[in-house]
Amino acid sequence: MKNATVIVSARSFGQIIPEPMQRLQEQGCAIIECREGKDVPHERLKQAVQTADAWIVSFYPITRELLESARNLKVIVKHGVGLDNIDLEAATARGILVVIAPGATEHSVPELTLGMLLCLARRIHEAHQTVVAGQWNRFPGVGLYGKTLGILGLGRIGVNIAKKIAGFGLRLLGYDPYITPESLSFPDIRLVSLAELYAESDFICVCAPLTRETEHILNQQAFRQMRDGVIIVNTARGKIVDEDAMYAALESHKVGGYATDVFETEPPIGSPLLTHPNVLCTPHIGSYTLDSLRLIGERAAQGVLDALQGKIPEFLVNKEVCL
Repeated sequence: MKNATVIVSARSFGQIIPEPMQRLQEQGCAIIECREGKDVPHERLKQAVQTADAWIVSFYPITRELLESARNLKVIVKHGVGLDNIDLEAATARGILVVIAPGATEHSVPELTLGMLLCLARRIHEAHQTVVAGQWNRFPGVGLYGKTLGILGLGRIGVNIAKKIAGFGLRLLGYDPYITPESLSFPDIRLVSLAELYAESDFICVCAPLTRETEHILNQQAFRQMRDGVIIVNTARGKIVDEDAMYAALESHKVGGYATDVFETEPPIGSPLLTHPNVLCTPHIGSYTLDSLRLIGERAAQGVLDALQGKIPEFLVNKEVCL
């Protein structure tokens, strides 16, 4: 493993919590930093991947074309869990391990989700803005008690949203085509069809992965099925929501409020959603807590070290590579 080269394009790996990257360096890894962001160095990344042994990535698109030039790449570690930016099939075909760093989001993302939901429902952000502007306007909010919350996606994040909000006295509905009543880990959630969830929910939390099935699942047709004034929170992926349809639904007041931590294009420069009075947005900070960053970093570093040492990483996704 000595003299192994590791590309680090994940923006936060080794930054706020330096120990995981220091561990790789102590184990003899040479680090090539090509941080993702507005001015991501595409050409430098294309050159670096030709000789790199490992890659720690956040959202940079790892395509089949890019992988074809990777002569030595043994492992791709996602600094988080979503794999929608990685061509898993192409990586598997080339014998490249794909590893995730899960667990860090199962509490931090639900916490942000509930914070955004409460903020929109009680119009806290609007009230704050008027007070600091020297005004004393009061805004009638929407209470949670006795209302219905629909959860779209019942993985760890969706179930933990339900567990954390259970004390508020809401009726909990859930939709996930891959979950059965027997496999559902929180019995207070009633499994329903997507149409039922849309029709019966006063609030909807989106926490499904981005797949071919979920891309733009919240579209014009979906909004038509929802209750007037529904409040929607998206802490999953931006492309799950058709943003043009969302803006139209906000304008018609079909959607009473939209809180989102994610956008179809990030950063969302010029998006009309940014200036809509009924939108609350954050810059993809769902897992961005000190606790989460430490755990993600530790698991990402361990995934790299395991792969380079010939071990099977704990959070390996494409296990067929090792068969």
